[in-house]
Amino acid sequence: MTDQPAASFILVSYNQQDTVAEAAHAVLAQDCSPLQIILSDDASTDRTFEILQEVAASYTGPHRVQARQNPQNLGVNLHMSRAIELAECDFLIWSAGDDVSVPHRARAILDAYQQTRDKLIFSDAQTQRPDGSPGTQAYRKALFYRSDFTLEQAATSFALFLGAAVGWHKDLFYKYGGFPPERAHEDLILGFRAALENSTHYIPEKLVTYREDIGVSSHLSGKTSTLENRARRTAILKGQYTVLQQRLVDAQTFGLARDHPISQTVHVLRDWTVMRLSYYDGNRAIHTRQPIRLAHALLSEWLRDFRNR
Repeated sequence: MTDQPAASFILVSYNQQDTVAEAAHAVLAQDCSPLQIILSDDASTDRTFEILQEVAASYTGPHRVQARQNPQNLGVNLHMSRAIELAECDFLIWSAGDDVSVPHRARAILDAYQQTRDKLIFSDAQTQRPDGSPGTQAYRKALFYRSDFTLEQAATSFALFLGAAVGWHKDLFYKYGGFPPERAHEDLILGFRAALENSTHYIPEKLVTYREDIGVSSHLSGKTSTLENRARRTAILKGQYTVLQQRLVDAQTFGLARDHPISQTVHVLRDWTVMRLSYYDGNRAIHTRQPIRLAHALLSEWLRDFRNR
């Protein structure tokens, strides 16, 4: 093919040999203008990459397809960053190795992008449990699925949209300096950037089947022992801290002053998150100037820990 593809459709996978073939075939079955399709694996230790190679080798359709693998495991953020470097197109559509796109998903997203020029396009999804039964549709509680939301709400929310049902413009990555290397849900970072630019669009159609509790997010869910729960909670708080720290940087990159109300709100929530994290890591010295607030944070986290135990 010599023509420029309409978009880059990127499937990212890691140890998903049981589901990746169906996910990859769904990407290859897109019925729109030719796409650049990247089947990218993060150094899986099972047959995931071998399956992606077989799917790519047997494909004879109009899309430009490549299967590639990182030489060592990078983790989600760095894996996505590497895939973006390989993308030839400005607009990117994403899939995980355990989610299945409907054949017209790319076409619907690209049509919406052409009409609105919004930089973040997201849709509804059909959710499914590991046993194949219908899922909870819990993602519908996320902020962007409301008809009205404010930038301040987006700045402090940890549920913006379903990352499995999104396409977005590279500007949301490069303009703001990419993703932090630490694990932080990329949808929480991209969503805030798009909200800053007032550049989001919702497609009220189920364009992907999203499998709940079997992907990367499943490692942070489910009933655990006390020790596991503390490790889980620590990981969540560290991830939230990374997101909030990145939002402060992104707000400044966008042009908001340090004393802007949005920046101040994020700053306060970031400090509150650090205080709650100190319940687990014991690092409380830097918060002694706010003893009442620190005590409140520690008590809140103790109550959460007590209920979980």
